[in-house]
Amino acid sequence: MENKKYSIKQGYVVREIAGEFIAVPVDSSCGTNIIILNPVSKRLWEELREEKTLEELLDAILKNYDVSKEEAEDIKKQLKVKKVKMDVVKINMVQEQKI
Repeated sequence: MENKKYSIKQGYVVREIAGEFIAVPVDSSCGTNIIILNPVSKRLWEELREEKTLEELLDAILKNYDVSKEEAEDIKKQLKVKKVKMDVVKINMVQEQKI
């Protein structure tokens, strides 16, 4: 079981411009990269406004899109690589609680 939760770093706003959704950094600590969001990445961006595990993101993909579990797993892997590489995702380690 994964013990990481992901969320979008603070300092970005999403704007719709000419029918495209664009994530724009508004904080200098976020750099200057503007990110164009396709419909799936926009949905995931919205999901990541709150901390989520990759499994929770997978569930959101399966719930909202007509994709197989394998396709959703592939999207999840791409998200993990691309968003972390672009430095827009904050990763928090979650301590497992013993009951």
